Amino acid sequence: MDWLAGMNKVLSHIEQNLTQPIKYESLSKIVGCSVYEFSRIFSFMAEMSISEYIRRRRLSQAVFDIQKGNEKIIDIALKYCYESPTTFARAFKELHGVSPKAARKLSVPLKTYPPISFVLTIKGVFEMDFRIEKRESFVVMGLSGYEQEGLPWEKTLWGEFLDGGDGPDGSGTFNQALYNGGNPSYYTAPFWQIGVYDFQSVDGKTPLTIGAEYKGDKPDIPNLSFKTVPAATWAVFSIKGETGPIAYNAAWTRIMTEWLPQSNYVRNEDVPHLDSYPGGKIDEHYIWEIWLPVRPCPSPT
Repeated sequence: MDWLAGMNKVLSHIEQNLTQPIKYESLSKIVGCSVYEFSRIFSFMAEMSISEYIRRRRLSQAVFDIQKGNEKIIDIALKYCYESPTTFARAFKELHGVSPKAARKLSVPLKTYPPISFVLTIKGVFEMDFRIEKRESFVVMGLSGYEQEGLPWEKTLWGEFLDGGDGPDGSGTFNQALYNGGNPSYYTAPFWQIGVYDFQSVDGKTPLTIGAEYKGDKPDIPNLSFKTVPAATWAVFSIKGETGPIAYNAAWTRIMTEWLPQSNYVRNEDVPHLDSYPGGKIDEHYIWEIWLPVRPCPSPT
């Protein structure tokens, strides 16, 4: 996979469809990864989220339509996929500092965000620690829901799992209920605390289960769910240092744009990927892992 060409195809697809609904699933298919993985990589490479980039491009183009003066504001709002003129006006003013109506005046200063492009840069300076592992099918028990781009931390599933105030059992977070109230064998590394991210997403929302590998009797915890992870071959990447969006997006970008293209593997689309966070203090010495399901590259025909 030529990731540089693939990402630029994504940008071309966006430009050709600014006046049409853009499905993140369609964008991720262009580069052969899941919506969640694609969103992380795009954010790192473009220094903004995919939703923010599309928003800026649509509102930049809307300026030219508004200044022509031939179309009604409501028609321009609908043209660029806004559900109502009120929503459009709010987004327009947030970006440009003036209302769409005021933007019809030629003397009003406005902003434009031209299309971006991705270019080749020097990379691969630092080593990447990885190993290949095979695992039989196993079950993760924990909290299930969806991960969606752009949500504040406290509203994400991870936020609910770790820092969401009173958990399902009323004693704290779901994390505490699962690990403090369960059998210690549940949280044996490497799957003491993991996120299981499905490959297939729906309307940009990725099914996610956060928890521990199931190894015994079911704990008495309300809202507990179970997720089966198929048998697979995994490329396991060990990342040293604190976690967080910047480190996480950088790691995914290196895996998908540097490691995968030069390996003898491709992404296994039938299996979810895993994030593994063993116990311990999260600092510059902390080691966490990304488990990418892979299969051998098909032989040339």
